[in-house]
Amino acid sequence: MTRPSKKLAPQSVGPAAAPTAPPRRRPGRPPVISSDALLAFAREVFLEKGIRATTGDVAARAGVAEGTLFHRFGSKDALFRAAMQFDPERTPAPLANIEERAGKGELRATLIEVGTGMLAIGRVALPVMMMSWSNPAGDYSLDKLGARPSGYKRAVLNLRGFFAREIELGRLTSHHAPEALARIFIGSLHHFCMTELFLPGVSGFALTPDQFVTELVDVLLHGAAPRAPSSS
Repeated sequence: MTRPSKKLAPQSVGPAAAPTAPPRRRPGRPPVISSDALLAFAREVFLEKGIRATTGDVAARAGVAEGTLFHRFGSKDALFRAAMQFDPERTPAPLANIEERAGKGELRATLIEVGTGMLAIGRVALPVMMMSWSNPAGDYSLDKLGARPSGYKRAVLNLRGFFAREIELGRLTSHHAPEALARIFIGSLHHFCMTELFLPGVSGFALTPDQFVTELVDVLLHGAAPRAPSSS
């Protein structure tokens, strides 16, 4: 008679390893690129490619979807102005209240301060303005800008008023038209910026921006300084 075989109990191999739990995700939304970072990337692209740079170029540089740019800034023109800190309708800060400074403090020191500030703005704003003007479809093309308030025009008029007041006070000679003085001052700063833009790194120009402003003010004041009547 065949005996039924006994079933062997499974041998113990130690405690079973607990299954590895999947890593828990941290609560909250994933990090989002800041608007300041987007503007920094946009500034790089616009300076490299000019106004012809596309929002796609900026999005690729920043590693975001192109729609992110339109959601944050609305349009390419708005992105451009924000990135380059450019508003052609606003009077440059150094000349916004220049007329109120007439007759106060040393005239030479005031003009050097104002010229230095204008030069710092112009070295950034001038290439931006040129890029804006060259885009016929943009909000700040030359055709459209002529029909809108111009910060540049107000800057010239404010400076003209400053020189006119200084002539009235006798600190400048009345033999020169205040508008001519204003145009000479701003035009010279404009020329310095243009030289840096079109002739970068060219040898032969020795003046630094600060030296140029100082020389400009000294030449301007020498020509417009009141002259004592000569004795016969």
